[in-house]
Amino acid sequence: MSPNREMGAGMAESLDDPGAERSSGHLAAPSSGRKATAGRRELARLRLRAERCLREGRHEELLGLVPELRGDAEWWIHLWAPGAALAAARLGSPDALALLEEAVAGGFSQPELFDGELEKVFGAESAWPSLERRILGPVPLPSLELTDWPDAAPALPLELYTIAAERREGLLKRLPAPSQSAWATARRLLEWVHQSWRHANDHVDDPDALTVLQRVDAGERFACAEYSIVLSQALNAVRIPSRRVDLRQPAHHIGVGRGHVVSEAWIDELDRWVVLDGQNGSYWADDAGTPLGVQELLALDSPPRFVGPVNVAQAAAWFTYFGSATTTGVTWTAEPFAPLFQGSRVIETARLVRDGGPAYPRLSALATGLGGTVSRPVVRFEHFHPYGVGIRLHLADETIDAAEWALDLTPGEHELGVAVVTPYGETASQRFAYVVR
Repeated sequence: MSPNREMGAGMAESLDDPGAERSSGHLAAPSSGRKATAGRRELARLRLRAERCLREGRHEELLGLVPELRGDAEWWIHLWAPGAALAAARLGSPDALALLEEAVAGGFSQPELFDGELEKVFGAESAWPSLERRILGPVPLPSLELTDWPDAAPALPLELYTIAAERREGLLKRLPAPSQSAWATARRLLEWVHQSWRHANDHVDDPDALTVLQRVDAGERFACAEYSIVLSQALNAVRIPSRRVDLRQPAHHIGVGRGHVVSEAWIDELDRWVVLDGQNGSYWADDAGTPLGVQELLALDSPPRFVGPVNVAQAAAWFTYFGSATTTGVTWTAEPFAPLFQGSRVIETARLVRDGGPAYPRLSALATGLGGTVSRPVVRFEHFHPYGVGIRLHLADETIDAAEWALDLTPGEHELGVAVVTPYGETASQRFAYVVR
């Protein structure tokens, strides 16, 4: 290592905590902790002394430290052994080649750390071409390598359309009992809301499902906005993530009747967002029967199936509203956008974006983190489901509920499934895989 070469960031970090294996949050016993701290400090002092010898050309002093430096298992092969080989060669010691051979045999592969000094000092040796080929040869494969892991895509903040917390219990008392399945529960609520009153063009000022239902009890009737208020808040009350969606025909800036309001819900077992039209008691589906979400419907040129009590002609008319959309908190459009609706009001939105993808997070997604120690590496998972209650790991021979798991270091390929636990079971499983060599 030349006198002017700075130590890399990794070396500097190791000097701060030399040879230490970071724990996963568990405190060691006081006495063992003091011993470990003392050992780290002693190793740090040794490393600093050896590094000064390398920088300042104190060859004899560096060779005198070799017995101690051999105890630095982390750095001996990669730094101290080749550094000592250089020092020995400059002093004319016959041990020089043996030290370099020891480093190469141990896996030394970073001659750049010494700024060309190894090539300059050993280049004339007959053994050098063979040593150089081994130094520059393929780097050994890692003993532990992750090959697949859950990775949540970037997403905008998720804003659900909920009733006030103190009103939730009152709403729950009026709802049909939920099923074990999120999709069966959502369809039951869709039918229930659709049948709760006959459509009329009246509105409430207070967007509260209980208020709407109480006024319906008194004989009032409301429009699509109120169906979406009740359905969205009812879905969230039974722990199915839901938002309201304002739909608009392409020429929404003029005329009347250019908008329609529906709900959308994340359905765990379908692993997707689904549009639910409370006014029509219907949802859209593709030819295979898969329920569709707003993004998919906005991308279509012709109407898919409208599943519910709506005929084909009516379905075509309702499909015209998929020109642009505002979901709770976000409006998106890739085209120029008219911010005035029917010439009478501004389309209010917290965020106007060009790409609606981040507004539609996959709620089965997980983030993966790592921790633990070299001898006990740990993987940690984090979910983003607003009603998730935990994380489930599907191992080869068992299923456990845990957000943290110590990797099995048995040589071979390993795989597990990771899923979010919700009130309706669990979401689609995500794959985590690794190999131990």
